[in-house]
Amino acid sequence: MAANLKPYLFTKGADGEADREFAAAKKYGHLRLGQTSLFWRAGLRWHRIPLSGVKRIFRRVVPVVGKLCCGSQTFLIEMLVLVLPDGTNLELYIGDDLEKDAKALYQALQEAHPELEYGVVK
Repeated sequence: MAANLKPYLFTKGADGEADREFAAAKKYGHLRLGQTSLFWRAGLRWHRIPLSGVKRIFRRVVPVVGKLCCGSQTFLIEMLVLVLPDGTNLELYIGDDLEKDAKALYQALQEAHPELEYGVVK
């Protein structure tokens, strides 16, 4: 089931502080990390979630084998999963074969927000 992204909709010009944070946010693949928020694009719109509204963060790597005309190719789809306080997961797409960016984003999140929990619960 797809998550309801309406509460996270980010409209440029609606909030000056959020606009400044978006402009200064560092880009990691298809995501942008600001001081207090994470920005991502879904469809034609930008979305924003304050990291204070996140309980746990972990990376998910999904290998996908593509059959091409002269063989096959394996793509690694990098995802960032945010576990919200109500227990729902929000999966954000980082990119295909962007392991370096995904690791850098995960490291930057851990350094900037040590109060959050990281990793999968076993």
